[in-house]
Amino acid sequence: MTAPLTPPRHTTRYTLWAGLCLALLAPNLMPGALQAQEAITRQKLVIYGGPLFREFLGCVNCDPYETDSVWNKYSPLGWENSYSDYSHLYIYRQAHGAYSACDPFASSPPRVVDPQNKFYGYLNISKVRPEGICSPHGNSAICDRLTDMCEKRNNIDGTANLPD
Repeated sequence: MTAPLTPPRHTTRYTLWAGLCLALLAPNLMPGALQAQEAITRQKLVIYGGPLFREFLGCVNCDPYETDSVWNKYSPLGWENSYSDYSHLYIYRQAHGAYSACDPFASSPPRVVDPQNKFYGYLNISKVRPEGICSPHGNSAICDRLTDMCEKRNNIDGTANLPD
């Protein structure tokens, strides 16, 4: 009669310990691969504004080097550049206006949606708008960047800065 083939106890314990260590260290060993995977699986959130929300205004959670990202300083859709000061996109960054993200009293600020058109909130600096990005249940990271952009573009008294 032969004994079944089973690994010695210390080998099994060593294998479990090594697997646990590898699982804990893997994110630190391959940060680029994990960031790439996160970028692939992350839901793309885009902004639409204007009458009936048909005007594409950019991607709010894309990589800053993507051409449609609002964080891309060299893109026509970028919040930090002066291109939109001279284009039809200016109305979405004015201190006052029905479609402005910078006017807390705007009646139709831009909307943030995903590719399936699921609504994520209004892109507006209002802290009291129930479905706004800056509301208590909104996205504070996007709200902070939007507020900074609005403050840079507009004076505290609400008058627009002249473009450079």
